[in-house]
Amino acid sequence: MKTQRIMKTYTENLPTEKLVYNYGKKAVAFNNIKYIESFAGNYSMIRLNNKGYICSSFTLKHYTSQLEGKCNFFLARKGLLLNLEFIKEITEKDGVKSVSLSTGETFKLSRRLGSRLIDYLKEG
Repeated sequence: MKTQRIMKTYTENLPTEKLVYNYGKKAVAFNNIKYIESFAGNYSMIRLNNKGYICSSFTLKHYTSQLEGKCNFFLARKGLLLNLEFIKEITEKDGVKSVSLSTGETFKLSRRLGSRLIDYLKEG
């Protein structure tokens, strides 16, 4: 009971621009996260701007429900939640859409979610 109260107090006092992980014990700033991808089933790999990563026991669905639409994150395909601040360009070759990040990484986009991402970027 006491542990729950402490964790609740900790997470309530954190600024909203941080992603809380490790059951409320740690946090990372949104602008340090390049993307979050699903990893080995129920785990998520949070890739950081400084070329590091955080392995989390929460699912990608958990992070998607927290971040998508609120904090400049977008589900680009199954298993990949992108930080829109790192998108350099979106290209289409032979009907396959790809997104390139400013860090040099490239990912294929799904047909439907890729189109949704392009529409979202055009609106905003």
